[in-house]
Amino acid sequence: MRTETKTNYILIVLLYLFALSTVLYSFEAIQSVVMILSSVFMILQFRSGKPFFTIKTAPFLLSFIIICSIGLWYYSAKSVQLISNNLLLFVVPLFSIYLYQSKRFLENKKNILLTYCYAVGLLCVYIVGYYIKDIPNHQFNWYFARFNIENHLHFHGTYLSLWMGVAVLFVMDFLVKRDESKTYLNYSVAVLMVFLIAGLIIINSRMILYSVLFLSVLNYYFYYYKTNLGSKKKTFLYLIALVCLILFLSQRYIADIEFLYKNAVSNSSRYTICYCSLQTIFDSFFLGMDPNIIQNKLNTCYDNYGFYELSKENINSHNQYLDYFLKGGILLFISFIFTLIVKLRHSLKQKNYLYFSITVLFSFAFITENILVRQYGMFIYVFCDVLLLGAILSDESHNTDKVEKC
Repeated sequence: MRTETKTNYILIVLLYLFALSTVLYSFEAIQSVVMILSSVFMILQFRSGKPFFTIKTAPFLLSFIIICSIGLWYYSAKSVQLISNNLLLFVVPLFSIYLYQSKRFLENKKNILLTYCYAVGLLCVYIVGYYIKDIPNHQFNWYFARFNIENHLHFHGTYLSLWMGVAVLFVMDFLVKRDESKTYLNYSVAVLMVFLIAGLIIINSRMILYSVLFLSVLNYYFYYYKTNLGSKKKTFLYLIALVCLILFLSQRYIADIEFLYKNAVSNSSRYTICYCSLQTIFDSFFLGMDPNIIQNKLNTCYDNYGFYELSKENINSHNQYLDYFLKGGILLFISFIFTLIVKLRHSLKQKNYLYFSITVLFSFAFITENILVRQYGMFIYVFCDVLLLGAILSDESHNTDKVEKC
């Protein structure tokens, strides 16, 4: 472990503020300032004695270089923002490798993650309260309930659900590794889990909800089957009961089944969005194009197929993979995929099941939304990478996230 510095102390404080700023979601400027300051102090953690350019970091750096090249080639007023945003996404988190050499960070890491969970939990408590108050208006219809909440909070449900989903995975990890002597903390975290799941059910973002259910089963396999922690049968029964309860309470999956039964997939606006995104990619010869004209290209395609409401609302590709393919062509698409492969491969290799689950959650979320385009998506992505990426970039001996056998 290296000697602690004032810079390191300040960064720890900023990371706590980073976690707490989720409850102040409506003040995006505060989130931006905290995110930028945290990034600056992350970079100041650099130590020349630890290699920065490695096989693990190459896909991240290549993604950023391609984004920079695209931004500078088609330089416009938006290029600076495009480059700065992707600096936060692909480069800054790499400096967390030095953060994992800090004893103070390792001591505070769990508390920082819990701080985030409680902050999101407060949002869920408010959502549950508003949902109950709004029953006369939505009459337990999930669509109207979500619509009313989104308009009341001015917060897109997909991003809100993603925040909740990440918190659920943090809490699951804490409960598995809990200290039995900390009874009150364990009970409070269990209650927190109830509100997080309630929030997920109310908002009903299908991809996040289904992903969390899938990861719950996956984590059962990781934490209990492979590590022999706890009672397998008892935990499995609890898990099955939880999944059934969520599916019973959620009306979203029923609506999806009814749509597939009554309509062809080609009648879906999602199908048209995906088709037009692919058509635009083909038109660019898989090389990417000026980010400033992508939306116009998509709108023209929407109009050609009679989906005028999509062009009127300037609907983007709603798929992070396609978004990067549109912006940077096949090179950016491949390098971005490899950043995810690095995370999945090395987190699984080092038995860092928390970060593996987080990466899987984001990988699924990228299918239905341009997560890294909006600040709310960038915020949670950077937060997770700053706190967790350094564990898999560091030597195995510094990885503190492994499941310990009882």
